[in-house]
Amino acid sequence: HFHLLNQLYASKGPWECPAIILFKEKPWALISEVGDEGFHEDAVHIVKQHFRVVCLGEFLQNPVLHGPKIQAVLMWNYSPSAEPSLLSRLPSLKVVANGGVGIDHLDVPYIKSLGVKVANTPGVVSDATADMAMALLLASARTVVEGHLISVDPKTTHLPQSLMGVEVTGSTLGIVGMGHIGYKVAQRSKEKEMHFVNLCPSDYSVITK
Repeated sequence: HFHLLNQLYASKGPWECPAIILFKEKPWALISEVGDEGFHEDAVHIVKQHFRVVCLGEFLQNPVLHGPKIQAVLMWNYSPSAEPSLLSRLPSLKVVANGGVGIDHLDVPYIKSLGVKVANTPGVVSDATADMAMALLLASARTVVEGHLISVDPKTTHLPQSLMGVEVTGSTLGIVGMGHIGYKVAQRSKEKEMHFVNLCPSDYSVITK
């Protein structure tokens, strides 16, 4: 929406689209930091297309200056922590957005009592997590790590047949919790001709294969 409005504003000029001027001032957002411990630089680049970004360290140096401007807290890896000591300094806050599906680390009733909305990002990492789960499953079954260590050891003279591991194709996979990620793992197991069993029948209704 911001991109579309900016294009319209640029094409017509402020005298033809006076209402668009309101959208030229981006809202302020508080994040933890930029780098390995916080937001990846590529992610910050996207965020900056829609927000004016303030890192937590900069905010803490002058909360009186920055506090009234912040309208969004964008959390990644549980930071910035949405504690009362922080939220009380943000009188203009409108939303606390968590980068991930879980919000159990947030005091949702308290945040909502401030008139602030809580948002999350369900499904964003489901495919990536399911990929990693299958990668670890295959590596464990086929002793990939052990085989690698033996193969790069200069003392190795032969590769034992036990490194072949166990057969994955046609085996049975038990999935504890058929949520978004569990369902994605089940999809990938079908590609390996595996049988899967939902060990939590109270979850999504999935036909056992």
